[in-house]
Amino acid sequence: MVAFILIHPMSIPLDRLYHYIEQLAQEAHTDDVIIYRFFPHGSKKIQDLNPIQTDILWETFTTAPTIHCHDQEPLNYDLYPTEDTMTSKFSPEFNQQLKVYNIQPSTSNLRINPFNIYDKCILIHSEQNSANLEQYKKDQFITVYYWSHALISLDWFRYAEHVKQQKQIKKTFLIYNRAWSGTREYRLKFLEFLIRLGLHHTCQTSVNPIEPELGIHYELHKFKNPAWRPQTVLEKFFPISDAHSHYSADFDIEDYEATDIEVVLETLFDDSRLHLTEKSLRPIACGQPFILVGTHGSLEYLRSYGFKTFGDIWDEHYDLVENPEERLIRIADLMRQIANWDDDTRENKMSQARIIAEYNQQHFFSKEFFNLITNELQINLASALTELETTNTSQRWFDWRKQLAKTTLKKFITEESPLSKVGTSEYRTKQHIVRAIQTAKKYQ
Repeated sequence: MVAFILIHPMSIPLDRLYHYIEQLAQEAHTDDVIIYRFFPHGSKKIQDLNPIQTDILWETFTTAPTIHCHDQEPLNYDLYPTEDTMTSKFSPEFNQQLKVYNIQPSTSNLRINPFNIYDKCILIHSEQNSANLEQYKKDQFITVYYWSHALISLDWFRYAEHVKQQKQIKKTFLIYNRAWSGTREYRLKFLEFLIRLGLHHTCQTSVNPIEPELGIHYELHKFKNPAWRPQTVLEKFFPISDAHSHYSADFDIEDYEATDIEVVLETLFDDSRLHLTEKSLRPIACGQPFILVGTHGSLEYLRSYGFKTFGDIWDEHYDLVENPEERLIRIADLMRQIANWDDDTRENKMSQARIIAEYNQQHFFSKEFFNLITNELQINLASALTELETTNTSQRWFDWRKQLAKTTLKKFITEESPLSKVGTSEYRTKQHIVRAIQTAKKYQ
């Protein structure tokens, strides 16, 4: 029996997913499209948002719909500037040249291609009930939802279907608790709740006192939500882990064999958005009953995709609680109730829970589930491309090219400098401007 499954997410060729999206879009559009995605995968830096395609022809760069994929991480509209997004990819010296010659590409937020004929571009994302989406819809984007982490998880967890577990229970709860920065600060307070209820002995988990992404101890951390600051020295009660946040795609089969229930700590909790990642699908792929620590309504989100949850076995009303701290307390109290089951109750209820877990695992790896999530992507993407075409005027495109045609740019275009050597982004931008001027002459 294989006891250990280790899948490093950064080793998975996620560009295959974006080539798949490109294929669906080209079939719907019946022509070329340009796919932008963050690379390295998982990055949030605007400098890392680039086309998946290489050697894009000028005609394609100008006339093909642009599709921006922000589907791995939660959206954060305020993270990016609302103006001059493209210029953030260039050196300060080159940006100064753009200002001297009155070149002001019309870009905003994640829109980084000012040379395109479409008024809007498409933003592919993976969250619902999001104020960020409303901001992007007002800012030249047509949004497309699909559950990206479901497709990703089918790849990351593909071997879990074939592993036969031999349960030897040592702890009641399995909790993968790694990074705690950003939207995950609540995890530290959750550990404190478990200590207060005397549940830390029932949990197979750990704590990172020093956040791996920030390199800072939680006692020195400035919490975005002060309510999540723990008042307990957590490392006195839990073993120390140094695992990074991207280890959420890794799992040890022995962890599942040694525990009854996984308590999933999602990326979003103190939030109103629905954005479930591979963390929620990990116990499903492994055939493990679970309690989901996520934003309110997350269990209903899972059920909408055909999964069953455990409301007939234990109290799942925590999922309906909107206040984050109260919801966290309700989850910890549920764990206390489960930990206090007598032997007969535990055997009976866990037998029922494993039947549901087995069903969920089979559904996850079924053709029905795959078709559900891929059809959703295909339908939503095709609808967005239709909207892009039917609402387009190209007015911004015409206006900017007229401006370029009337601007004296000869020196900027022809001068040679270290800032515009062949192969650099500055050099490519100069070529785009040359062609934009040539194109603009048609509209003088």
